[in-house]
Amino acid sequence: MFDRHPQVDFLLFGTSRTQDGVSPDLISRSLSEIAPSLGALRGYNAAFTSSSIDALEALAGRFVSRPELKWVVVELSDPQNLNPPTPWNAPPLEEGTVEAELAEFVRGLRFVKHRAAFVSDNIARLPALLVFGPSLGGWEVKGIDQVATWLGRREQPAVDFDASLWRPTIIQGDAPLQRLDTETSAIAGRYAAIAAKYHAHGIKVAFASPPLSREWTPAPERDSMKPLFAEVARRSGCEVWDFSSISLPGRFFRNPSHLGDVGRAHYSRALAIESARLLGNH
Repeated sequence: MFDRHPQVDFLLFGTSRTQDGVSPDLISRSLSEIAPSLGALRGYNAAFTSSSIDALEALAGRFVSRPELKWVVVELSDPQNLNPPTPWNAPPLEEGTVEAELAEFVRGLRFVKHRAAFVSDNIARLPALLVFGPSLGGWEVKGIDQVATWLGRREQPAVDFDASLWRPTIIQGDAPLQRLDTETSAIAGRYAAIAAKYHAHGIKVAFASPPLSREWTPAPERDSMKPLFAEVARRSGCEVWDFSSISLPGRFFRNPSHLGDVGRAHYSRALAIESARLLGNH
């Protein structure tokens, strides 16, 4: 779906908290109001359920090739840190064997190459890939939302947006050194390495910890992960936008850890405000 978009100026990465919690179109529309000098910007939400640090590393090499890409926002969350690796590539086969020759032949058959799409759990995704793809922003996980977007029905922007409610704690790259255990230190290093891949192509990076409802417990993002946030900022030289500790009314959430339609509109507006500042236009 990303490849079928002719223009992608910004990207969002993360788990389901970001996937159905952020609308690139609402960010674009907010930016046109907040920072009109930036021009018409288009984004894509590349977050997906069970995203992991391994996935972020694998996808970085693919997405940096887009010349118009200006900035990315990467989710910082406990689920993304803990999710197991995703098997992106098939194991190599020994050259010259019958198995290798057969494998090489079937790779050219599109039905075989994309056979996973015909698994019952995946069939519902086919319309998005084959028909709706170029028009979708990536957040539309429900068929009804995919059809609506395809038909040009745009989401309602944040109504009565209160910026004071949506002001994150911003951790800068000059954060003091944190003493982390070995495992957490390795996680911080991997996030910093991911940011470096984008920086090498002149792409700005920010990390964001999504909002959580007051009922969500335990919530490591609100307490034990603060040293990790600071160390990610220090090692990467990037800002961390910590929305996890802001206190929001329940009407913004569809469940304790995921924003609903109203919450998506307001969080998208908040991310637009921080993105405009990141780009030096607000």
